[in-house]
Amino acid sequence: MDIDFFHSFKDCIEKLDKLGNDYAVAKSKSWHAQELKYSMVASIIKSLPEMPISKAELEAKNHPDYKTYLEETSKAIEKELKLKAKYESQKARFEAYRSLSSLEKATRNIIG
Repeated sequence: MDIDFFHSFKDCIEKLDKLGNDYAVAKSKSWHAQELKYSMVASIIKSLPEMPISKAELEAKNHPDYKTYLEETSKAIEKELKLKAKYESQKARFEAYRSLSSLEKATRNIIG
């Protein structure tokens, strides 16, 4: 097996760096969207002052704006999770190269 470990490690590290940064951005957007849930409901409830709070809350959760918010939040969470999976996959690739590198080094030491 002839693997260029230097370039393999370099490539993995560069990809890990990029994926890590992309994942961090996606995670922060996902977290932000999830934190806005109660603000979104409260904003819609405020626009329905003639209704009792309990009924207004039900209406708010059925409101088109809230449904749009849920779709956008779902997409943000999906993006976050996909980037996390890619990041973890790249980490596993790095570890595989590291194991192969160690095996090759050990083999060279045995062979001489």
